[in-house]
Amino acid sequence: MKISTFIQIYDNRVWNALTKEFLKLSQDEIEFIKYYKDKQISSEIELPSNLLKQNIITTEESEKLLISNLKKITRDKQIQSLYLISSTACNLDCDYCFYRSSASNSLKHRQNMEYQIAKKALLDFKKIVESNIKDDYYWQQVTFYGGEPLLNKKMLYQAIPFTRELFDTSTNLVINTNATLLEDEDINLFKNNNVEVQVSLDGDKDKHDLHRKTQYGEPTYQVVMDNIKKLLDKGVKVLPMITATDDNIDNFSERLYSIVSELGIDDFAVNVLITNSFAISDEYTEKLATEMLKAYNNYGNIANDYAFVELYNRLLGIDKTISKGSCGSSRKITVFPDGKVYACQALEKVKQNYMDTLNDDYMSNQNWECWKSRSRFDNSECLNCSSVISCGGGCATGSYNLNGSIYDIDKNNCEYTKKLFKKIHHI
Repeated sequence: MKISTFIQIYDNRVWNALTKEFLKLSQDEIEFIKYYKDKQISSEIELPSNLLKQNIITTEESEKLLISNLKKITRDKQIQSLYLISSTACNLDCDYCFYRSSASNSLKHRQNMEYQIAKKALLDFKKIVESNIKDDYYWQQVTFYGGEPLLNKKMLYQAIPFTRELFDTSTNLVINTNATLLEDEDINLFKNNNVEVQVSLDGDKDKHDLHRKTQYGEPTYQVVMDNIKKLLDKGVKVLPMITATDDNIDNFSERLYSIVSELGIDDFAVNVLITNSFAISDEYTEKLATEMLKAYNNYGNIANDYAFVELYNRLLGIDKTISKGSCGSSRKITVFPDGKVYACQALEKVKQNYMDTLNDDYMSNQNWECWKSRSRFDNSECLNCSSVISCGGGCATGSYNLNGSIYDIDKNNCEYTKKLFKKIHHI
């Protein structure tokens, strides 16, 4: 017998990571847990009945079965997303870009996708998702990605209307862009085809322009803000994608509010820097957790990062559901301009990420199993974390950047989530 791995102790408070709650226990029961945590309990020991009843005391066999079931529940079973790498070229030179990683060749190619490649990928995706199980929480998405996709407008002007012909509005269409090359006809294209525009924007002018410059060193903030406003004026859905760095993390909640109030938006997305893609200080994740909570508390009734709200509710224990994998690379197809198929867009040089070409039977490639079997419930550090049920396990690229494996932790997301948990529960 043993104390469940999912039981965590904070002074005299006992947290059950499975049920996401602090348990009401007697002092004797708490002392029993403290003493036997990480020890085998002899069969001669009299076991407190309340701890048995609540599954706080369990067996190795029972726990292995439980973990196996958690892996099955959270395992991705179907493809729901298509990423079209419209161009591997980019007109900016952002120093924290994950494509700078040695695991990616992408920006070196400077290649645009032909429409016929995009069309083939879209028709394949249509066939693949037709048999999907579509429950109440089902979503489906096509994303035009880069590099900078607006460097390949010729393909976009054919592929975006074709995508909307193939899929009704229950399928999200997204373009991820730096918005520096946006023109009025592009805005009309997005408006007419119900495309969500995700725009990289890193706070105020000084902080944005520090990292997000053109290849000639020119600032981009003002043109990005002006173009976002044009999109919003036309009624196009815009989601600012704000990467937190050491340079903008101080007073980050105020920077977020400045963006929210100037643009009049009701949602945004904050990106944690991918582990080892760019240097961070030891205080980075602590400050980010503090600032995100401050933002939520100060103006959460006006605008939110909804991924943060979901994580917050899970960590708090309001939402008892088990988080699926946050990486998502086992439920998406990523197609590069040369027609090669991958799971993750950031790990082009990693063999287990490559699935063959559009002309091959790429869905039968055994490498998919590498991604589907990626689970935080196989990682001892994750299993001993209070947030294991709430956290999605982070980014596989962050994990790979750290130690050359997609199966380990994504340190930046891991540390951020742990600190967020402690702040929410005043630990």
